[in-house]
Amino acid sequence: MKMFYVVNTKHDADAYRVYARVHMDGRVTLVNRVISLVAGLLIISGGVVATVQQGPKALYIASIIVGLLILAGKPIGLLRMRNRLMKSADDIQTTFDYRFGDNAFDVSYPGDSMSFAYGSVSRIVETEAYFFVYTDKRMAHILPKKHFAQGDAKSFGAFISEKTGVPVTWNKAR
Repeated sequence: MKMFYVVNTKHDADAYRVYARVHMDGRVTLVNRVISLVAGLLIISGGVVATVQQGPKALYIASIIVGLLILAGKPIGLLRMRNRLMKSADDIQTTFDYRFGDNAFDVSYPGDSMSFAYGSVSRIVETEAYFFVYTDKRMAHILPKKHFAQGDAKSFGAFISEKTGVPVTWNKAR
């Protein structure tokens, strides 16, 4: 089988930081953001009004804190996800070898390898420095553009989109 693209990589802190942002952006829709913003502001304003009118009570102060946590949900989620990924990266010091052929792509790492049909790809995201190829809702293959050993990262987006039938979406995450 002819190999069109080969990527040899080891995931680092930057890869996981960008992946966390891309992954969370894919899970959070505009509707979710608006609902969280409105709910957080309503809860905070209700707590502030009650505190001003009736004095500071634990319930009113708690509602303000809950509102602030709702507003800070995405940044907190990003931090937690990045920290989990970094912990798992520390536990697994592994290099990944990706080989993209005609009908599938293979992933090899010490002691194991897997093959993925292009039909299993559900989402492809490109950033300034990475491609993220999702074969599951919760997992993407992280392909740093600087680690392409064979094939050009500039043409990879068109290639993978054609093979999978999935459009490549752009994410401004850095």
